[in-house]
Amino acid sequence: MRANFVLSGVASGIRRNATMTLALIISTAIALGFVGAAILANTEITRFKQKYEDKINVSVYLCPQLYTTDPNCKHKTTPAETAAIRAQLNSDPLVASASYVSESDACQRGKQQQGQQIGQYLQVGDLPASFVVKLKDVARDYTAFAAKYAPVTGVGRVNNQIDTITTLLGIIDSVRLLSAVIALAVLVASILLIANTIQVAAAQRRNETSIMRLVGASRWMTELPFMLEAVIAAAIGGLVAIGLIGIGKIYVLDSVFAGPTKRGVIPNLSINDVLVAGGSGLILGVVLSAVTAFTTLRFRVRL
Repeated sequence: MRANFVLSGVASGIRRNATMTLALIISTAIALGFVGAAILANTEITRFKQKYEDKINVSVYLCPQLYTTDPNCKHKTTPAETAAIRAQLNSDPLVASASYVSESDACQRGKQQQGQQIGQYLQVGDLPASFVVKLKDVARDYTAFAAKYAPVTGVGRVNNQIDTITTLLGIIDSVRLLSAVIALAVLVASILLIANTIQVAAAQRRNETSIMRLVGASRWMTELPFMLEAVIAAAIGGLVAIGLIGIGKIYVLDSVFAGPTKRGVIPNLSINDVLVAGGSGLILGVVLSAVTAFTTLRFRVRL
């Protein structure tokens, strides 16, 4: 009987403050949506680093037959120069390992990377031979390594992909930071909205709560309906946020970055990742709404 009474009070309160409850649901959904986006961005960065941390290699390109396209090359790298570069790499304390990629191997790799439409025009000699070098610490040693090998006879250029990967990680990290900042701002707005909604609802139902206290209802009994209203609104907003996070994941990874995601260049996120991020936001929203409601009722409203 007491539970039915509390639930009826909750339903009545939601009907009386429908517009404010709707505003609370929307603001909570937006805030928790950005919270989930920040969590997903963090998951993506972690997987991206794990995928490429041990795969960032340095390429030491030799001078090809078409040496005139590279100002560092005066002639095509000779077998003797190639052997000298190989020996230097094998004895270099900065180098963990080095493997040779011939012109024919480079041509095959180029065809695989470019696809059939462009790859069919590649021929052996269009792409230079190279050494694929794994440094012991690419972030620390790359600059010194590049400066050391750039002037070596037979070397066209030294290149690696760390700048590209760092740029991509920076973009994802910026999205994560932006999502966190927006989520924090909207969460603060949602907390203030919860407090104001409870104060307005308490003022509207002051006569009811006074009668309840006169007939022996405890303070918890009069406060519980208001707390449940806030928690229910936050829970609905959290569920909406999960849908928004799923739509965002589909749009960004499955649409905008569909190609790199399908090729495995960018790690994809599963529905389980979306549920974990959204569920974490949902729990956060419910806890914050309950704490805000309790604090408001205890210190801002006299029931």
